[in-house]
Amino acid sequence: MLTKIYSRFFSGRLAAVFPLILLLPLLAAAGDAVAELPRTGQQTCYDDQGTAIDHAGTGQDGDLQAGAVWPDPRFTDNGDGTITDRLTGLMWLQDGGCLGRLSWQGAMDIAGGRGEAARRGSCQGLAAYKDWLLPEIGQLEVLFSAEEVAAGGWLNRHRFKNVQAAAYWSRTIGPNPYRAWVFHFDSGEVRLAGKIDPNFSLLVRQPGATAGAEAAPPADQPVTAGRLVDNGDGTVTDQASGLMWLKDAACLGNAAWQEGLRMVADFNRDPAKYGCRDLQASYQDWALPNRHEMRSLIDPLRDLPALPADAPFRDPLSRYWTSTTAAARPASAFALALGSGELLAMAKDKAQGVWPVRPVAGRPDRSRLSAREQSAGAVKDPFLLEPIGGSRAIVWPVKRFTDHGDGTVTDNITGLMWLNDGACFLPETWENAGKVLAALNSKPDRLSCATYKGRYADWQLPDLAVMRELLQGAAGEPAAWLKSQGAADIIARDYWMRDTNPLNLYFAWAVNLQDGTPRNYPKSFELHVWPVRLPDLPASVGPAPLILGNGEEDRLLLKKGNELLLSAAIGQVTGAVPAVFRIWYVAPDGKKRWLNDQGAWVNEESALYRGNLFLLEESPVFRGDTAELAPGDYIFFFAVLPAEGMGEDGQNGFTSQLRVTVTP
Repeated sequence: MLTKIYSRFFSGRLAAVFPLILLLPLLAAAGDAVAELPRTGQQTCYDDQGTAIDHAGTGQDGDLQAGAVWPDPRFTDNGDGTITDRLTGLMWLQDGGCLGRLSWQGAMDIAGGRGEAARRGSCQGLAAYKDWLLPEIGQLEVLFSAEEVAAGGWLNRHRFKNVQAAAYWSRTIGPNPYRAWVFHFDSGEVRLAGKIDPNFSLLVRQPGATAGAEAAPPADQPVTAGRLVDNGDGTVTDQASGLMWLKDAACLGNAAWQEGLRMVADFNRDPAKYGCRDLQASYQDWALPNRHEMRSLIDPLRDLPALPADAPFRDPLSRYWTSTTAAARPASAFALALGSGELLAMAKDKAQGVWPVRPVAGRPDRSRLSAREQSAGAVKDPFLLEPIGGSRAIVWPVKRFTDHGDGTVTDNITGLMWLNDGACFLPETWENAGKVLAALNSKPDRLSCATYKGRYADWQLPDLAVMRELLQGAAGEPAAWLKSQGAADIIARDYWMRDTNPLNLYFAWAVNLQDGTPRNYPKSFELHVWPVRLPDLPASVGPAPLILGNGEEDRLLLKKGNELLLSAAIGQVTGAVPAVFRIWYVAPDGKKRWLNDQGAWVNEESALYRGNLFLLEESPVFRGDTAELAPGDYIFFFAVLPAEGMGEDGQNGFTSQLRVTVTP
């Protein structure tokens, strides 16, 4: 029984390190030492705006760094297409993308040797063993480094390959048998997904399990009765994790994230101030739980709430903060939705529950995670630039629209051209909107669009699909977001779409740019008009890429160990032509490294960004440490390669280069 409980986060070989006889004292004395949950990996602390701050005294995950220290190196490449995690003892398939996207049952079938032969044959290492499994959700969570923007990018630098910034299946089913748990290697979120959804799979095995026999018990099965012990003093001990929780789960109430951290610190000074029912215990080391601690309470087969059936807690709230910032969106932190058990990234200014936790044995006197531990398992390469502060995804373009100076803007993602002024016309009926566009196409000088100097004859109303794609990335009010992205005078009102209602020809669709929702209106209503057109692709393009190092062009002298800040610019764009953007460097020994879209240098040729050409003011794309670089000349290239001329190393493209000389 105890090994099953313990395997909620660890299983297989690691359980053997803590044999059953060593766990027996857990039943008699909750204060005895138990195996710790692992650290989350987070070492940076942030304020509620997402700015990195000094860690001292914040009570954040990056300050306390609670949990077991990772081994160094953490991962071992077995040389046969598999990776061993020395923290858990689990063996993983090295290639996280070779199976492609599958339904849950499809992933289960391939793991069990019953899947498509073509997919199985594409994965090195899969045929070497016959006991592969789809992992439990807890096993996937332990692979996450909370310091990183994307867990996939971090794993790919630590001996895995092709781990995608996407959702991955676990074999753990949810309370609804038609849904299963997935881990998002892009955001670190833990969610439920319909089993028919297509998601990626990363298979695992437990070395030491008897061939052909049932593998170790599932790591996320329903928890055993008696696990949560009411201590009779207003606290509850979780015998599986060795953590102590307040029995009154509502006494600190709801608060914004920063206020929640402050409240827990205040609670340590004066717990009586908060009136927690039945609380008699007196401890001064309570903290906001990190993501592993918070999720350790969850029974994945239960909901409303997702707690063990016999949980003795009083009045649990619907959501609870963790102390772990979501590094992909540092103005957000991870919060637990207790109704479902899902772990989500939530804006720090939202009010969520505050539920303190502490280790039963007290907090050990242990140093913070060091840079050495943070890079544990990384493949050492003397010519590989190391990111400072973890990798950061590179998101281009800086703005969604490029302004052409003639009253039009181009969407850098789709290539569609829009009239720059969204308030150029008075509200019109749907029929009159068509007449206005006819005038714009034939006699634009008669209209009131003073900034429009173009002479295009194919303007039209957008359709719902175009507007839906445009607003997919909107943050907050769509009208305000569009203006922030380079469009002018967009009004937070309804705009006509081209789509009519097939069931009622007197109605047509519009999209409200205050909330982004589509609405059906009588065509006689007067709504706003924002024209769009497909651009004419130019016969030739002439982008002017520029790469700089610490603000310098052409050449930079840099002392070994100093910081290198690469930035890039693009000018003289003549058309929204699909292109590939690449940055790479050549080391003194002739080896090449490419910068990928996660901010990491990789051995394989990689694209930094794929999309339409756009104007880009000088923009930082990489911040690196030269401590690992040998002295010598490093030649950095920034290439823009239009779709019709994607030659290797920028041939048939447009290239800028920078020589960085590293001195001792």
